[in-house]
Amino acid sequence: MPYPASARSWRPRRGPLAPLPPPGGAARPADASPAPSALTLDRIVTAAIAVADAEGLAAVSMRRVAAELGVATMSLYRHVTDKDDLLTRMLDTVIARHPLPADPPQDWRAAIELAARRLWDQFRRHPWLAPALSVTRPQMVASALPYSEWMLSVLHSRGLDLHTAFTAHLMLLNYARGIAVNLESEREAEAYSGLDSEQWMDTQEPELLDILATGRFPALSRLAATGYDLDLDALFEFGLQRLLDGVAALVERG
Repeated sequence: MPYPASARSWRPRRGPLAPLPPPGGAARPADASPAPSALTLDRIVTAAIAVADAEGLAAVSMRRVAAELGVATMSLYRHVTDKDDLLTRMLDTVIARHPLPADPPQDWRAAIELAARRLWDQFRRHPWLAPALSVTRPQMVASALPYSEWMLSVLHSRGLDLHTAFTAHLMLLNYARGIAVNLESEREAEAYSGLDSEQWMDTQEPELLDILATGRFPALSRLAATGYDLDLDALFEFGLQRLLDGVAALVERG
């Protein structure tokens, strides 16, 4: 089958790029509530990120964040306007935690690879980040601007006009984001079904093998015989290199 049970990469992996382990999640008792003066914007944003990392963006609400902090929900509105404001601050905070180096590598391709992989790492650390970012209605996230500036500067210095360079930047950004949205959707599917990706594939295998037995799909049948290990990290790297091969052609012409 084209996606056999060995395709474990759909599950967020443990290790440095895996989502943070879930916190207790229960509201703190009222007698443990901090004094109102101790409630800060940083604490609110940090609590919201922890909930999103552990349970997904859908679990983040003003009420839930307040419960995590042991404060009244309305007290949050002294620091954030609404949930959209909170989300923008969450995006800004997690991206700012892993800034790009001050100076790009001299080789343009190495510089673009560095920025793209840094972004992919952030998507891995925070599965909610990719679906939260909008390409068509981008949020005003100050910490994300250095990524755009980096890509524009590198590609423009190699002869691409700014419009072409920015288009290439958006292409690479949306490519990484497009693969990364599977991290959050897989987590949601596992929570809903109670099956991890390997177990779910096991339930689909008999029906797929019945279809392949008809002989209508000989190439897929041959692939099924050998198996295919779906690895999102490998998929990201494969596509990144092919996209950069295309950008290289533009740089050579430029």
